[in-house]
Amino acid sequence: MPAKGKVSLTRQTIYCFIPIMDIYAAYHVKRLRWYLLIMICVGIPMSIISSAVNPMPDESDMDKLILENQEINWEYAILGENPEVTIATTIIYHAVAFAVAVYLIRRWSKKWNMQFD
Repeated sequence: MPAKGKVSLTRQTIYCFIPIMDIYAAYHVKRLRWYLLIMICVGIPMSIISSAVNPMPDESDMDKLILENQEINWEYAILGENPEVTIATTIIYHAVAFAVAVYLIRRWSKKWNMQFD
């Protein structure tokens, strides 16, 4: 349910770091549609950049993917040939997503609180 009075900026900021609660924080200040639209518009380019920087292994690399005892090498399947690059891009992706979420939620929460002054 949307807030009927002022919201806590600290609590709203903490919600940004908890999965699903960022959506609740946006809903709390009646900005859910904008939040989802902006986060999708941030997420799609970031995932395209991430897949361009570190593509998934091709089917021609199956000899690297399957070990001698016919088990799948999950580390290679998930991280690819350059695990450092994959981990770095993942960290950067999450840092950007969290920064955008915190900025938007704090901005909208301040604007929401100004209505009640």
